[in-house]
Amino acid sequence: RDELIDSNIKGRNPFKDVRVRRAFYQAIDVDAIRARIMRNQATPTALMIGPGIAGFDPKLNVRPPFDPEGAKRLLADAGYPNGFELGMDCPNDRYVADEQICQAVVAMLAKVGVKVNLLAQTRLKFFAKALGPNYNTSFYLLGFTPASTYDAHAVFEQVMQTRDAKRHKGDFNLGGWTNKRFDDLADQIERETDRAKRAAMIDEAQRIHMQDIGHIPLHQQTLAWGVRPTVAEIKPRPWNDVDLRWVRMK
Repeated sequence: RDELIDSNIKGRNPFKDVRVRRAFYQAIDVDAIRARIMRNQATPTALMIGPGIAGFDPKLNVRPPFDPEGAKRLLADAGYPNGFELGMDCPNDRYVADEQICQAVVAMLAKVGVKVNLLAQTRLKFFAKALGPNYNTSFYLLGFTPASTYDAHAVFEQVMQTRDAKRHKGDFNLGGWTNKRFDDLADQIERETDRAKRAAMIDEAQRIHMQDIGHIPLHQQTLAWGVRPTVAEIKPRPWNDVDLRWVRMK
């Protein structure tokens, strides 16, 4: 959108400037979130997909360093030497420690001069606001898994491509990031059957997204289960539930 909602900045949208997006990225300490909030039950990531998903390339999975001083300089260069104010939407019952993660991000951004007004709600209220027809959010926390396909294209199509309701693209692209070359690659990836060509296109698409800071990836959360001694074998599924057919008792 041309004007950021829930913000004291009027007539423009700071997030349209890649320097602002990069500043937010560098202001967030994912290692602190992993250690203090996730109790080391998370893997920080630079990619929008994790290991085990077709298209994951460990060579690309390198985050820019945590650099709050660099973030301040980027904000100043973008015209916000004193930061600015905005809202943040967060579920409080959807992901592991979701509200605590958002609270930590609020505190980290405050250190670089950005005042974030956090609205943490149940997932029903969160998705009704942020995912509704108007995508009524400035800044948000979202999780996604391509568990039905185990393929990068599912994330590209649903979370990263330009929103296009007629083609059912970008339905979960809440921030409205858009890049034509990325969109073209995602459409080609959907049709390409040559594995080598397809892998190269996936890598190119991910580089575009990373360079443009289309999103700020945080981590893949670990599945943590407690199992009674009477259970001999259990196979939790990637989306964190269990099929009783895969449980064997002693």
